[in-house]
Amino acid sequence: MNFWVEIQMTVVTLVYPYFHPRADSSIFRFPPLGLGYMAAYLKQSGISVEIVDCTFIKQDEALRKIIDSKPKIIGIQSMYSMKEKSLELAQLLKPHCELLVAGGALPTIEPESFLENFDIAVVGEGEQTMLEIVNQFKMGGDFSQVKGIVYREKDTGQIKKTPTRGLNRDLNTFPNPSRELFDNNSYKKYYSKKFGYTTTAIMSSRGCPFSCDFCSKPVFGNDFRARAASNVADEIEEVISLGYSRIWFADDCFTLDRERLIGICDEIIKRGLKIG
Repeated sequence: MNFWVEIQMTVVTLVYPYFHPRADSSIFRFPPLGLGYMAAYLKQSGISVEIVDCTFIKQDEALRKIIDSKPKIIGIQSMYSMKEKSLELAQLLKPHCELLVAGGALPTIEPESFLENFDIAVVGEGEQTMLEIVNQFKMGGDFSQVKGIVYREKDTGQIKKTPTRGLNRDLNTFPNPSRELFDNNSYKKYYSKKFGYTTTAIMSSRGCPFSCDFCSKPVFGNDFRARAASNVADEIEEVISLGYSRIWFADDCFTLDRERLIGICDEIIKRGLKIG
């Protein structure tokens, strides 16, 4: 069996372990764009990917969905509010896959704290790193060749850290998030019931050059990198086609570059895109 066919058979299941904790009073719900970007990047290389977003489901159903996808590799996103669930899910899912990968803001800040439950923690942006993890997994698992990770060696149990991966300078090279893997119907139903309209998130840039005391930017860093106006408008068209009427721009600094902002508005007007 050749490598291309084999990679097609490799199933990666990406998990967003948000179960709406009682202490969370936020009324907003947005799909995990980071996992959507990662899924699109992996699919572009012929890798079969599923996303299990736990926002509107209970843990038992989430576990069933993940296990039923028969994954070889499971990637779980984590931030501070999700750490407990991330570790719990990892323990429950370990018998059902061959490789467990943690990613997101918290594993970037403290990767070693995840390695009791996970095999690998991704540090920083995950698209290229995850693709290399999958490729190395298929070739036998020499993860020392993958930049931007912390992992535990199977033979020695030692924790190893690989060199830092640089940021991708051209965001236009990334495919749009795989929104077909999101539970769009549940998001639209939620917003229609709560606010009378539907909305979803788009990220048109990454990074922030400022240094506010209250803010942490472990994944995207201080370098502001922006997508072209036409590229953003393409995604807006896709979002509208899915039945959303409004958009929330999830950038750290959406208005930082005035010329680019005007360019996005011009593209929206030129294409006659109807968004609230």
